[in-house]
Amino acid sequence: MTGFSDYKTGAEFLPIRKMLKRRLIKSVLISLIIEAAAVGVGVFWSTQTGFGNGWIAIPLMGLIGLFGVKASGLLDYLTDVNCEGKIIEIRETTGDKTKTAYGQMINFDSKVSKLAIYVEKPDGNVKLYNTTFEKVPHDYYRVGDEVRHYRGLKLFEKRDKTGDARIICNVCESYVSSDEEYCPFCRYKLLK
Repeated sequence: MTGFSDYKTGAEFLPIRKMLKRRLIKSVLISLIIEAAAVGVGVFWSTQTGFGNGWIAIPLMGLIGLFGVKASGLLDYLTDVNCEGKIIEIRETTGDKTKTAYGQMINFDSKVSKLAIYVEKPDGNVKLYNTTFEKVPHDYYRVGDEVRHYRGLKLFEKRDKTGDARIICNVCESYVSSDEEYCPFCRYKLLK
């Protein structure tokens, strides 16, 4: 399997593109609701509470409402871009995956790898992608791999997958057999 998929135009990838569009609309709506609620609290505070300097509450709550842009995932989508190039460096940090339950930190003895992947684009500029791997082996991507990233998807598609017995599902990040046409977990078409 050499070459990139026809993700941008292929009819078989239309369900993925539609899912990403629905996710974007949902993020925008959540951001707007959080922003409106925060500004509403600011208006109420400034007009009804009688505290001094109530006019400060409206812009302050508006700024706090911008947290909704981050919480909804809209900021991640807006800063994400399509990119194609060659991996020139990979930096990995590994930490324990922990969870808080009943006020105590619980270690599940699982490792989470955070990768900083540097991709040199054809124009010579370098783009940094930070990603977290929980399901995928850490050596799937290698320095020198030609990769393509699509806006909204978390991981890269590799140009040359001929030596890979297993590939990544770019939608759910599962590591699946390269013989599959559709991911057995999320049921979307694999990019290959």
